[in-house]
Amino acid sequence: MRFVFTLFVLSLAALEVGAKLQNVTVKGIAVCNKRRLANAHVVLIDKDTLDPNDELANIHTNKEGEFELFGEEDEIGKIEPFLRIHHNCNAKPGCERISEYPVPQEKIGGIYDMTYVTLDIIASSEKTKCQ
Repeated sequence: MRFVFTLFVLSLAALEVGAKLQNVTVKGIAVCNKRRLANAHVVLIDKDTLDPNDELANIHTNKEGEFELFGEEDEIGKIEPFLRIHHNCNAKPGCERISEYPVPQEKIGGIYDMTYVTLDIIASSEKTKCQ
């Protein structure tokens, strides 16, 4: 039994050594009906397959609708970041819409400038949360 435990610990250590620190910066301007959207909650997340997703960073858009997030994560393979924006653009009263946007793999290690993120366009994968 002690051998199995030692083998397990060594396997975990080997996986940790194989992980490398990866990062991405995402910036943009949240827009709703051609107007900049202040106070939208923006979250940068790394999608994981076997364990829960990792939140890399979060922020609220400023009064001009602008946001910029930097996140980094130790991963064995490539990180799979995406942006999740919680907002009330064209939402029913008491509800918020949750929109997700993938970050292109070629932007890992650099800056992904989304420019204008048009939140009034409803995507099929979007969710709505009501109180």
